[in-house]
Amino acid sequence: MGIRVSPVPALMCSLFELGDFMKALLSVLARPGRDFFRRERCLTTGKDGVNTSPAPVSHALLARALDTVSESSLITDAEQRIIYANGAFTAVTGYSGQDVMGRNCRFLQGPGSDTLTVAALRMTLARGETFRGEILNYRMDGTPFWNALTVSPLRDGDGTVTHFVSVQRDVTAQKSLRDRLRFLALHDPVTGLPNRTALDRYLCELARRHAGGAGHAAVGVIDLDDFKPVNDTYGHEAGDALLMEFARRLRLKMRETDFLARLGGDEFVIVIEDLDPDAAQEQLGGILARLHEAVDTAMSLSPTVSVQIRMSLGLALCSVDSGDAVLRRADAVLYDLKSRKANRDQWWQLDDTAKASARGSGGPETLQAGPNEPVPGTGLSAKALRDRLFTGGLQMYFQPVMDLRNEKIHLFEALARLCLEDGTVLLPGAFLPQLNQEDIDQLFRDGLEQTLKQLADWDRQGNRLRASVNLHPSTLLNPECPHWVASALERHNIAPHRLVLELLEAPVEDRESQRRIFDELLALGVGMAQDDLGAGHSSIRRLTALAFDTVKIDHKITAQLSTSPITTLTFLASMITMGQDMGWQVVAEGLEDSGATEAATILGVPYGQGYHLGRPMPAKHVLAWISAVPSTRRQDTIGTFLGALTFHWQFVRLGSPHPGPLEACPLTGFLAVTGSAQEAKTWHQQQHSSAGQHLPPSRQLLQWLTERVTGNRGVAPGAATAGCGSTSIHPGNPEFFVLPSDL
Repeated sequence: MGIRVSPVPALMCSLFELGDFMKALLSVLARPGRDFFRRERCLTTGKDGVNTSPAPVSHALLARALDTVSESSLITDAEQRIIYANGAFTAVTGYSGQDVMGRNCRFLQGPGSDTLTVAALRMTLARGETFRGEILNYRMDGTPFWNALTVSPLRDGDGTVTHFVSVQRDVTAQKSLRDRLRFLALHDPVTGLPNRTALDRYLCELARRHAGGAGHAAVGVIDLDDFKPVNDTYGHEAGDALLMEFARRLRLKMRETDFLARLGGDEFVIVIEDLDPDAAQEQLGGILARLHEAVDTAMSLSPTVSVQIRMSLGLALCSVDSGDAVLRRADAVLYDLKSRKANRDQWWQLDDTAKASARGSGGPETLQAGPNEPVPGTGLSAKALRDRLFTGGLQMYFQPVMDLRNEKIHLFEALARLCLEDGTVLLPGAFLPQLNQEDIDQLFRDGLEQTLKQLADWDRQGNRLRASVNLHPSTLLNPECPHWVASALERHNIAPHRLVLELLEAPVEDRESQRRIFDELLALGVGMAQDDLGAGHSSIRRLTALAFDTVKIDHKITAQLSTSPITTLTFLASMITMGQDMGWQVVAEGLEDSGATEAATILGVPYGQGYHLGRPMPAKHVLAWISAVPSTRRQDTIGTFLGALTFHWQFVRLGSPHPGPLEACPLTGFLAVTGSAQEAKTWHQQQHSSAGQHLPPSRQLLQWLTERVTGNRGVAPGAATAGCGSTSIHPGNPEFFVLPSDL
């Protein structure tokens, strides 16, 4: 028979999110016979009269246990007066246990604490329920921090609340990152202007308003004529300064009803509303004359550098066009205008035909030249291009996607090319705008046929490879699409898992039909990839609605590694984490040099694609390329400043020093080989110090490396400049496949 010496409250252990250790600890403390707040113990006598009571738990033992927990923790009585604070609470807030004993936790609140959150917290606790939320609190020195807070009640055996326990986590960095990513999702990081995603939303809303008869607008694509020489001469920082100043000036000259966005590089888009289509030319003349004042005077990039730039603008009127259609028309006008830059009469040109290919439910609405009209940049009519494409002119080129973890070939992406009779090879941008929906579907079928036939040919030569083929979203709406794929796989005896379909960027309205056909393709066993994430229309909604197994990050994102490396690394790291959580294979496109490739590899991007790894090539060259492909980098070394920055940034983001001994760190060898400044070596040495003072020099080293990557630096006399940006320092690791810029 058990004899209880003193009555004790029975604690409830399913309390709050403390982590496994805390849960286990409180579970033990909550057993009958354990008193959380008293030194008395319960004695239990067994049948043989021997005392079987466990050893007593003292305040000191409990305090030591709670102080090992990384999360801040407070315990209050039922009146919410603090009776315990662990060491982590002191580390985060600066308040010691003596400072807070007996006080209500509301002293942590301040002028920035949200009143609704505070009210919700008080009402929840008054009801004896658990509160979970984020609140802005203040440290002892007055600095604010975001606190992820969980407060739960403890009850005795009668169900009466006797105490409250809180677990707190400083999530300031995470919240700042979330806010930053939320901003970057809709804004350009350099100019702060709306980005392509925000522009797409605006144009969709504009189309809806115009469908209701709400007037006309012009969409214009702006290109800075003299941007590249500025970038090449003065560096990327000067280029960014020019873009920021141009954007600032242009906004000052715009009307309140106008909309300005940056597409990337030196391309901007302006939307001018409230136009009369019969008098648009005259109306635009006055509006654009004011806009041109933005470049009438030189722009100061530094105390010693000023530049004068020019711009070109292609405009298209829109009334019922989709956003993509009108942008293509404006871009075609801009292309034509720039081709006559030396002899043009004015800096802007309007295409007022307002033609749209009315194609319905998500099809690619594009500007189509008349059958006998020449297509810009080709010298051929639209009809001639289409005829050639479907009578032997289509040729699939193959570009490798590499596994960056082991440098093996993951698969080859099949890319459509139009080969003219004179040997000229046209990229898709030259012929896709001339295709209607039936043509787009036929292009997919022909490209798929060529690709699977080529896989079968390689099989017969003893090379079992995988391939991916691009799929336009409008073709995905065709109910015959799964049948086309299944019959082609069977015809060439190719296992479905060896084929991946890459869903291209385009707005599609009929999401339910798309999802149904998407699922049918998955049922065949083929892989499905979201192509060009970050380029425009792809969104979290699409990624979560469709069961992709691969996500490809658009090359325009990776291109920003050289101009905005920290922001881009943050985005890539987030995508890697999201890919792991969602089960995606993440591919970084646009790895055009050794720096970007090394950064992606160090960061842990599983797969990469780009000219540094391998250019698109005709099928007849693939096997020779496989035999000759060199290793792109040594896995145990750092070869570029971008790689060095990526390596160090991984620890900066965690506030961590570098692990292991200094002499074994790959950054040590890199700084030595590049002849880097002694200050950089000293900052690096401090990352391996046990003194715990690594944070200030860590930030200095990060800034120093960033300056080497972006070109914003003053090189000390005698300091080597090799390895800057993407330059590799490894002999025998050449930048193979050097390509013309137009490819």
